[in-house]
Amino acid sequence: MVGRSGQYDYVIVGAGSAGCVLANRLGAAGARVLVLEAGGPDKSWLIHIPLGVGKVWHSPDFNWSYTSDPEPHLNGKEIFHPRGKVLGGSSSINMMAYVRGHRGDYDRWRQMGLDGWSYADVLPYFRRAETFEDPANPFHGTDGPLTIQTSRVDDPLIDIFLEAAVAAGYELTEDYNGAKQEGFARLQVNVRDGKRCSAAVAYLHPAIARGGVDVETGAMVTGVMLERGRATGVRYLKEGVAEIAHAGTEVILSGGAINSPQVLMLSGIGPAEHLAEHGIAAMLDRPGVGGNLQDHPSIGIDYSYAVPSEFHRHLRMDRLALDMVRAHLFGTGRAAVAPSSATAFVRSGPEAELPDIQLFFRPVSVSAREWFPLLKAPAHETFTFRACHLRPESRGTVRLRSADPLAKVRIQNNFLSTDTDRRVMRDAFRLVRTLAFQRVFDPVRGPEFNPGAEVETDDQIDAFARANLGTVYHPIGTCRMGSDDAAIVDPELRVRGIEALRVVDASVFPDLVGGNINAVVIMIAEKAADAILGNQPPARAEL
Repeated sequence: MVGRSGQYDYVIVGAGSAGCVLANRLGAAGARVLVLEAGGPDKSWLIHIPLGVGKVWHSPDFNWSYTSDPEPHLNGKEIFHPRGKVLGGSSSINMMAYVRGHRGDYDRWRQMGLDGWSYADVLPYFRRAETFEDPANPFHGTDGPLTIQTSRVDDPLIDIFLEAAVAAGYELTEDYNGAKQEGFARLQVNVRDGKRCSAAVAYLHPAIARGGVDVETGAMVTGVMLERGRATGVRYLKEGVAEIAHAGTEVILSGGAINSPQVLMLSGIGPAEHLAEHGIAAMLDRPGVGGNLQDHPSIGIDYSYAVPSEFHRHLRMDRLALDMVRAHLFGTGRAAVAPSSATAFVRSGPEAELPDIQLFFRPVSVSAREWFPLLKAPAHETFTFRACHLRPESRGTVRLRSADPLAKVRIQNNFLSTDTDRRVMRDAFRLVRTLAFQRVFDPVRGPEFNPGAEVETDDQIDAFARANLGTVYHPIGTCRMGSDDAAIVDPELRVRGIEALRVVDASVFPDLVGGNINAVVIMIAEKAADAILGNQPPARAEL
């Protein structure tokens, strides 16, 4: 076994969104930091061109592409769980949506006993992280590493979608990350100068250039080294060779909601009975590790175009190639614009305390592809609504498949396991239909392509959901933070019962926030960096 000397203060496991932030902030404070990433570098130009997401998304070079076990409430359907396997993690392969959730989410966390996690406490960290390119307001930052802009997709369907919302009796919101989340709006995205502004671009590469931060790619962490209840380093594989890295101050797991609990369990921290099934000695019996898995279940409804689609027209290979080259060289043109377009946050009914449905609208289907006459046929021209349940009751698990660290974990979501979850998905389905059949859509809307007008009753919608349910790829909660003894980490994200070990990533969410989670993960890492360094937190923002 090859060993590194004790040259590092911190060893960070995972160069995803949280790991990149931590590397930057700890390195800037003079700490010596090693970041271990199982994936490769983010050198591919397709990662950095916003429209390139369609190519990197399913690439095994960049995506772990997990699938769940057969889901008991979905007729045995297996759910796709993409996770970034590259510097920047999922921020290098996602749709670049920037959403903070509802302010009520963080006030709820505070009510759970999580001191320091109210909206007034976390807003300064959201502001610290970002440079907002829209007009300045007190909810946004102007000099942070992550550049945020409102979607610049130039397609008439976006305006039609927003007009349909007003016609259906809904409100628009000027800034869903500001004073009011509820309503319909263009999506905010992390794009800078026509390129994806991933966590690696915003935080990690500047930290490497500054010095004091080392990164190893292709480094598969197999466990945390523990000595008398203290984390002292990690074991990992590099090109098949077993290596170790020592941490003088702390080990920080930032592998995400799937991989962080995996590393803990491989290290003997987890449900003792489950570990024993795989021959792993329990160093610390923590039944909650890998539990509390939550995600945003979703369904999509597609409509055929009644007129030629501008977006699909530009997917012709010659036009697409020119657009990609222009985006790569100059950061301009159609390929330099994130394909995510518009979103909405609405309540399924008056009984919902907070918006519990999020809509995504795109002038193109997820099955769209490049085409050329006589060589490759185009996909059917459709536009897509996707509706997700923001606050599901269903809870799942992440469990080891074996003691082999290279074996993918077992994921069970248990989606649609409650009456409420099924009812909200039906409400979301009918909301989409209400919007799609507003008069303003009439000139562009053809027949419903999927599922079709014959799906109408509660039973039919439920059957459609069971057969077609996916997620919007926001797994959280498997190393839950809390003030109770059953929580895996405390409010400063220290693993209970083990010294010098923290978890900082989406796995520490106690429950789901109302929206995409990447911005929240970055905020959590910004806040964790202050806690690790012993910095005084910024003044609370009472807005």
